[in-house]
Amino acid sequence: MDFKTSDKVNLHYSDTGDIDKPTMLGIPGIGGSSQMWGKVIELFKDKFRFIVLDPRNQGSSERTYKGQRISRHAADVEELLVNLNLTNVIGIGNSMGASNLWSYLSIYGPGRFSAIIDLDQSPKMIADKSWQYGFKDLTWDNYPDYLKLDFGKAFYNHIDDSMFNKAKQENAKHPYNPDDNYKCLINHAEEDWRDVLIDAQLPMLVLAGKNSPFFDYHFTEAIKILNEKIGTEVISNCGHLIQAEQPVKMHDAIMKFLTKNNLL
Repeated sequence: MDFKTSDKVNLHYSDTGDIDKPTMLGIPGIGGSSQMWGKVIELFKDKFRFIVLDPRNQGSSERTYKGQRISRHAADVEELLVNLNLTNVIGIGNSMGASNLWSYLSIYGPGRFSAIIDLDQSPKMIADKSWQYGFKDLTWDNYPDYLKLDFGKAFYNHIDDSMFNKAKQENAKHPYNPDDNYKCLINHAEEDWRDVLIDAQLPMLVLAGKNSPFFDYHFTEAIKILNEKIGTEVISNCGHLIQAEQPVKMHDAIMKFLTKNNLL
């Protein structure tokens, strides 16, 4: 399915279409797509309507020079939810997808969400004296050129062959070019969402991959210092793509979180 944003960009989303069920919205990380959410959708679809949005320049969404900033991505989320008349949505963001949701909170407050779930994204990408859990070795000294490097595969554990092949087929049809989305990556990297976490006005869960090639999973402990009310869990035998590598563990952690917060 597709919808047109206020700045005339066509965005693609998948939707199980169960309008009588509560809604979950998944947002992939930079360069990712809805294809890597297949197993998670299967696990949640009995209880939830599950939507996955392909951010601009990714998956089956339109390639464009427009809006290469996290705030525009947040606006895209709001416009999708308004378009579908959805409220009390449970937002799940992997990597930059989590930053899109934090940006949403900074602009709209809780808005149309009832809870936010972060899949392996530190709230601050650039390490400095105030925060040691950034993206790999990214610092203000090597930013932004460091982001042009090839960081290899994002996953640690095996990904379901069928799901992986669907993602490859989609990328062959709609290739992702990181150079064309570099401005967005720069903006993503320079953001600092710690204030949003400190003042979180809705339930929040942070899941980290213990074997993530991008983040030290101990950032979850630092988040608890920022706000002890935020739930955290480290997913074992898992890299950066929690939704694809460990869908069952992710499902179980989220269901436990939702039960604890009376969101079921």
